[in-house]
Amino acid sequence: MNKTVELLNLWAEFEAKHKEAKIEEFCRYFLIKQRNKKDKVFSGTTVPPDNLSKLAKIIGRVSRLQNLYAVIALKECGLSGIDDFIYLNDIHFAKKPPKTKIIYSNFNELSSGLLILERLKKDKLIDFEQNNSDKRSKTVRITAKGTKFLLTCYEKMNLVNQFFFSKMSEEEVLMSIQLLSETETEFSTRWFSDKSKSVEELF
Repeated sequence: MNKTVELLNLWAEFEAKHKEAKIEEFCRYFLIKQRNKKDKVFSGTTVPPDNLSKLAKIIGRVSRLQNLYAVIALKECGLSGIDDFIYLNDIHFAKKPPKTKIIYSNFNELSSGLLILERLKKDKLIDFEQNNSDKRSKTVRITAKGTKFLLTCYEKMNLVNQFFFSKMSEEEVLMSIQLLSETETEFSTRWFSDKSKSVEELF
């Protein structure tokens, strides 16, 4: 069959079921349909019964696996875990943020976040300064040693990301970012107020 005719037939089939659908939605549908023919997921573990549970599980497993490979790379830099790298990176770009901003923006409790910051300070990668706008708190700055250290970490992490996501095309990477970014933005801004609520209050 002519490829143009085949594409038009697929669009007609999709449009019949989704009257208000846009072209980009059809493109995503088509790609997903093709991938579903060959994809196998959850090797060695149970497959959830519904698609939302499958999505939640695969995001969790991919994140955990990527972190495991990141830890292998970061150990060669001398860091004990992924949180140390994330904190150091955020401090570098935030330009003397308050301690609490770094901690809560990475979804940590205050006590565990302070331990990470103290560990980085002990290694002379960061330093604390008095917060001029709030005398009760301190800001954090990256040291020259920390900046140099971070550049080495970037090299390792770039290798991990290229290795880990090598099966994905550039278009698939961009689509994944687009599909998940809105959820990340919404819940990263509300988790701090939500964490003290019950399930009944949330839903």
